Amino acid sequence: MSSNNDLNHSLILTVLLLIAFATKSEESKQIPALYVFGDSLVDSGNNHYVPGEDPQNYFPYGIDFGTPTGRCTNGKTVADFLAIYLGLPFAPAYLGLSRSKRKRIVTTGINYASAGSGILPDTSNKTSVIMDEQIKGFERTIKEILPKGLNKEAVEKHVSESLFFVSSGVNDHFKNGTFRGSRKFASYLINEFKIRLLKLYSLGARKFFVNNVPPAGCFPSIILHSKPIGKCSEKMNKRISFYNKKLLILLHELQTQLPGFIFVHSDLNKSIMEISENPNKYGIMEASKPCCPRNINGNDLCANRNTYLFFDDHPTERVNQIYAKKCFIDHAICTPHINIRRFL
Repeated sequence: MSSNNDLNHSLILTVLLLIAFATKSEESKQIPALYVFGDSLVDSGNNHYVPGEDPQNYFPYGIDFGTPTGRCTNGKTVADFLAIYLGLPFAPAYLGLSRSKRKRIVTTGINYASAGSGILPDTSNKTSVIMDEQIKGFERTIKEILPKGLNKEAVEKHVSESLFFVSSGVNDHFKNGTFRGSRKFASYLINEFKIRLLKLYSLGARKFFVNNVPPAGCFPSIILHSKPIGKCSEKMNKRISFYNKKLLILLHELQTQLPGFIFVHSDLNKSIMEISENPNKYGIMEASKPCCPRNINGNDLCANRNTYLFFDDHPTERVNQIYAKKCFIDHAICTPHINIRRFL
């Protein structure tokens, strides 16, 4: 009985999202494409094309997609739900672009995100694409791919009207497995992030959708080894908040200083914390253990993914759905209140 109720609740949420997104379709057409940068929270499969053994390339990752896609969860990411909201196809992974996909990027955009990457070059591991390289990939896109179908003025217009989704920073708080969050580090990291945003701006980007850093102190890999077991690390989450507070200040500063710069700040941290603290409110039965312990053969996969907050250390598709509702329908975690018309 519980399983059926969970399924019904999930279906109802999906229908609500589709109805809400459909009402935005006409105005959303004004956003021609979505360009995605960041880490595993939004990677759509770039690491599949990087040498190395990535578990997300195997079952049970992508189980609700029908096949592993390189996404670090069972189904859709927050970037996928943003694409749905905009009335766009999912942005394809840059490293996996086929000739046919290259011809369609004017109406899709591209996903450059890479699991394991960070804002800082020293954060990324050997199997990830650092943010600087992600941005270079976009630079190559506007110099080599887009001009094949658009003239210079059309490329500039396309880029200025497209939406740039950036979700990074959580991996930077760890180096060689050691947490390094502090006020001093937050100041350093926000300055480095500013440099990357300015680079995108110099390439023509004007419209930004930016995630803050999620509460890593609540990740299963942390709380299952903390004391008391099962409780979020308040110390870790507080240190992450140093960066998150500076992020919103930075975005406001850039909007004031840079002509045409406009943003939506997405409080991913708040969304996950609210579910972690009040799981039953959202139909979540397990908020500390992962649905899929780091086991690529899926032998330990949970019975009902819709009742779990985390798939591994990443949110389940169900939780990403909840995030989408909070942002796009409830206007509870995205500021200013997201309205596609403010991007026109």
